[in-house]
Amino acid sequence: TPPPAVATAILAERERVRQFVRQLDQEGSYGNVLHLGIGGSDWGPRMVTRALRHCGLSRNIQFASNVDSHAVADAIGQLDPRDTLVIVASKSFTTTEPLANAEVAMNWLREAGVADPIKHVVAVTANVDAALDFGIEPDRIFRFWDWVGGRYSLWSAIGLPIALALGSEALDQLLAGAAAMDQHFLQAPPRENAPLQMALSGLANRSVLGYATLAITPYDSRLLHLVPWAQQLEMESLGKVATRDGTPTGVPTGPVVWGMPGTDCQHTFFQWLHQDTTGAPVDFIVCAQPDHAYARHHNMLIANCLAQRSALLRGKSYEEALQESRAQETDPQRAELLARHRVHPGGRPSNLIVLPRLDAYSLGALLALYEHKVFAQGTLWGINPFDQWGVEFGKLLARRIIHELDAPPSEQPGDQDPSTRYWINALARRS
Repeated sequence: TPPPAVATAILAERERVRQFVRQLDQEGSYGNVLHLGIGGSDWGPRMVTRALRHCGLSRNIQFASNVDSHAVADAIGQLDPRDTLVIVASKSFTTTEPLANAEVAMNWLREAGVADPIKHVVAVTANVDAALDFGIEPDRIFRFWDWVGGRYSLWSAIGLPIALALGSEALDQLLAGAAAMDQHFLQAPPRENAPLQMALSGLANRSVLGYATLAITPYDSRLLHLVPWAQQLEMESLGKVATRDGTPTGVPTGPVVWGMPGTDCQHTFFQWLHQDTTGAPVDFIVCAQPDHAYARHHNMLIANCLAQRSALLRGKSYEEALQESRAQETDPQRAELLARHRVHPGGRPSNLIVLPRLDAYSLGALLALYEHKVFAQGTLWGINPFDQWGVEFGKLLARRIIHELDAPPSEQPGDQDPSTRYWINALARRS
């Protein structure tokens, strides 16, 4: 439980988000939203609005994250500038990508004849002063705190685009589902505690059995963006070189997370999952009830999910494969050859997560399940899942290289590695 003053501030900011959305709804303002963020300021809202848009969108919402201007050009090409609210989401309000895209958006508004473009802009940030310096009005700056890691920030004011696109009730239901999972994690005994059981299996798979990766395959196309969201959650939180007290971890402390929705995944990488000598654990996710009228199609989807899981578990021995081949081939040598190719090792671990249906409440519980799993794994491994020194190191080096690219050769320090020094010189000459 957070300290009372912290809890009060969080609840007050959450109410500001609700009131802002309520005011825009009552006014009928802004039929379009352009959300500019990256990483934790992008993947959460993008994933949720894509997953739940079948519930009905209150506004047309587009996302742009990459500094590649093709992304923002594609987004604004689908919006009416005179009826668009621009959200600039950045914890530090110094992040390159959202600020660069905000400049594009401001020019887009000006070129469309919008008299005062800054009035179309709101900020979600921990650095209120920087947002004020940008020119955004105080009542259009929504705060979250610098102790909230971006990958854990969905539940904060970063959820503003969710409320604008899906309605405040959807955001409230998302929070309610997450809160229910919080209580389950807090109160359930270990054998029945879903996040803890997933954490224990994940630890065993990585540190004991040696599986280097984890595949996540949601058998629901609406969960298209769940995998990159989970990639950031797990791979920015785990995979550390030292424990909390500074001693070497001594064991691997995080898998590579990858995957895509089923049944597309079956035609992409399941051959490797079934027969490669290494393989990987799989998290299968499926909804018991669909939100379409094609019951037979949903049964086919469930059947595929269960079949893939069963095949990974059961495998197929050489003897079983030989019996199959002999039933199809009259040539004994040909039958034996085919049998060798049809062997499946089996015994491969997986989780099956079943949602009653894909609504805001169950999605909130699912996301909190993964968050608590990552926290529990960090605790079991003795590492801190809330820092990200690997990310910070790269940022530091990038700032130095930018300075060198801008500086004349006589002022460049000599402490770069030879490969980087070569490319700094080559690309600086080219520019």
